[in-house]
Amino acid sequence: MTALNPSEQHPRALPLTGVAPEPGSPLAAASVAEARVVDTEGPQHVSRWLWVIYPLSLMAMSAVWGGVMQVLLGKQLAVIAPGATAAAAALGTVLTVAAVSSVVSQPIVGRLSDRTRVRFLGRRNVWIFGAGIVGALGVAAMSQLTSTLALAVAWAVLMWPLNGVQAGLSAVLPERVPERLRGSMSGLVGAASILGGFVGVALAGLSHEVFRGYLLVAGLFLLITQVFAWTTKDQPAPDRGSRTKAERKAAGGIPSLRQHPDYWWAFAGRFLLIFGSFSVSSFQLYILKDYVGIGDIDKAATTLVALSGLSTTLSLVFAAVGGFISDRLGRLRLFVGLSTLMFVPAGVVYLVVPTLTGVWVATAITGVAFGIYLAVDQALITRVLPSVDNAGQDLGIMNIANAGPQIIAPALGGAVVGATGNYSFLFVMLIVTTVLGAVSVRFIKGVR
Repeated sequence: MTALNPSEQHPRALPLTGVAPEPGSPLAAASVAEARVVDTEGPQHVSRWLWVIYPLSLMAMSAVWGGVMQVLLGKQLAVIAPGATAAAAALGTVLTVAAVSSVVSQPIVGRLSDRTRVRFLGRRNVWIFGAGIVGALGVAAMSQLTSTLALAVAWAVLMWPLNGVQAGLSAVLPERVPERLRGSMSGLVGAASILGGFVGVALAGLSHEVFRGYLLVAGLFLLITQVFAWTTKDQPAPDRGSRTKAERKAAGGIPSLRQHPDYWWAFAGRFLLIFGSFSVSSFQLYILKDYVGIGDIDKAATTLVALSGLSTTLSLVFAAVGGFISDRLGRLRLFVGLSTLMFVPAGVVYLVVPTLTGVWVATAITGVAFGIYLAVDQALITRVLPSVDNAGQDLGIMNIANAGPQIIAPALGGAVVGATGNYSFLFVMLIVTTVLGAVSVRFIKGVR
């Protein structure tokens, strides 16, 4: 990515003047006819290879989150803390401790990535390379832990290298992809992330041995991150020596709520959506086992793989469609708001139809909603960044909207389920928070 001058705001777009995407990119021909704007600064082209390896890298990242958090930790804790609600409470504790670590680590590693000046691989790629190795080794080692405390500590520590990779990959979109193509790239990345979540769940859920599940997820993550780091072009951080003290302070500080309200409204919308979604998805294995009544943990895990397959298929289709249409219409905010609201009927179905059929219907709804949301939300975020030169830090702060809900939702949900044995509270949280998330998106003024 070509960084903007840090003292400038994200450039306003001007009418298209004939600058086309690099020939051979998936939407090259369509973009010439359909694109309405072009960046006045920043990247003007995107390489063919980035259209392939960037989505694959996000797929591998999501495979770790999906495989570990949705299946492997649940399987381990079902043995460590047997009982219908004890394991759910333990899982909530482990995820909450890790999420606290994630909230702290994301802006820190993002800022370090922004300031990295080594010429070896480039400022983002060197993090993807090094943190990718450490993260993969740590994930594999998780399989040997046999206590709730050990799992909580290990997963919390692993947030640092894993978020180091996440920060580097998050900055790729605003730094290496032209603004006019970000909806399309975001659609591919969103689809790949959805696919990665399913791949992680499948690898973990179909591996009867926990060790094998961890090893497969870690191996995929290691392979793809190393390929990305060594085969894509990156640059060191720009020289800050020529900037004034005021410019350096403005470039490196936390975005101001007063000067950048769109950034914080986008933060609120993402936080609320992820909070509601995570309230349900983090306990999905136990919802199938106890709320629906499957009973057996292995059978519930196998069912979860099938449900994830349906969700993934729908999400892939609607992510591709949503990203393409949002680029054509230029209506990012509309797509994000409507897809957020779509989670409400899914929550209602969970409440009203507490059966496996109901879960299938709710999963289909959320699959469509997540596909559209993930296709467009990341593109929306890049449009409200105060400074692309500090993309690592600002996206790291924005990613707290992913990690923050993981502190509150599992703690609150796990405590309620553990105390009452009732999962209905989780579905109420899904409905309420996603409505509020959709309302938050309406207050973003600088993006259509």
